[in-house]
Amino acid sequence: MLTRPSRLALVFLCSVSAASAQGIYAKAIEKAHKVADQESYGGQVSFSDGVARFLELSLTEAAATVPPPFVMSAGFTKLAEPLRAAGKGAAADALTGILNKLVTDVVPQAVDAVRGASGTVALDDLASLRASRTALVDTLRKSAEPKIKEQLRPLVQQAAESAGLPAAMDAFIAVSGARIPDTKVALAALADQVVNQALDHVFKYLERQERAFRNDPAQANDPFVKAAFNMLR
Repeated sequence: MLTRPSRLALVFLCSVSAASAQGIYAKAIEKAHKVADQESYGGQVSFSDGVARFLELSLTEAAATVPPPFVMSAGFTKLAEPLRAAGKGAAADALTGILNKLVTDVVPQAVDAVRGASGTVALDDLASLRASRTALVDTLRKSAEPKIKEQLRPLVQQAAESAGLPAAMDAFIAVSGARIPDTKVALAALADQVVNQALDHVFKYLERQERAFRNDPAQANDPFVKAAFNMLR
């Protein structure tokens, strides 16, 4: 038996010419899905509601995850490996340890920044959001990431100083003989890497969630999220 949205779509299709039926069919079915989703939850669900709910729930989960260890540069690794092999790796380990902790500590701040930015990005164009399996998160990231980095950079630089990163860098330079013309520039670059790696961890978590819900919207425990991803199919 046809549901009310399905009957609406069928009546609409029968009233148009065959030449334009294919394009109108897609629009009618999309409209029918929206009506069905809205009726299923008391008329309270829209696509944007579902997307906002998806981001809120996924970001809350991402904040509780542990990011991968900080990825040191090839130059640092080249200097650190001989020191560790010679039993003199304490300075390298201390520097790495501080950076690992900074990335972990920044993840919740990165989550808050992404949450705040998500409200400023239009995520309601169904056609463009069907372009790939991560189009939703890709759109958010492309639009919001530059401003988020600007927001996080001074916070991370301050946290790095409080954590003793400058002293750890000086100790590593002393024992390794590394030639670094400007340690302030090097420290700023490390802080940027911390921001980049923390944000990358958060966005990759969102991407995994988006792929999973696109593949099977029923995996979403929240009805608003399930409705939104059904519209993206």
